[in-house]
Amino acid sequence: MWVWLGPLLGVLVVGCILAMFAFVRFCSRAADAGGVRVSNDIPASAYEHLASRKLLLPGEKVLAYYDATLAGDGSEVAMVTVDRLVYFKEGRTTAFALSDITDVRHRTEPLIGDIIEADSESGETMKVEIAPLNDGPVFLSTLETAWKKKRPSAPAPSHTR
Repeated sequence: MWVWLGPLLGVLVVGCILAMFAFVRFCSRAADAGGVRVSNDIPASAYEHLASRKLLLPGEKVLAYYDATLAGDGSEVAMVTVDRLVYFKEGRTTAFALSDITDVRHRTEPLIGDIIEADSESGETMKVEIAPLNDGPVFLSTLETAWKKKRPSAPAPSHTR
């Protein structure tokens, strides 16, 4: 009966080591995704995801990037470029030219995080949710600055808490 104890413990130890390796690998990829990133801090893997999904126009520069997934796989992304606000989710891309945005609103909700809503001239609204502790204010300020450059007559964004 005790003969199986050694191999059983060996399998358990090997299983634990493999689980720890998988966890460390997952965490390293998640750290790569890690919150809002600005131009000089966007990982190469993010640009690969953007290119594979054809989310960037030729010559377009990304100012702020947020991957909403834990794994950093680029399946849900919000970004501000020099010309557009872009949101990609479930294989669908929504993009507003910054010059077409008529209003930007911001509020913070404790469990959801930063909620940024942008209205376009066509009447569409885009909502970007940035999880708590992921630098939502950085995304917002980048959006506001880029928007003001493309639409100098833009009203001051409304912020609620």
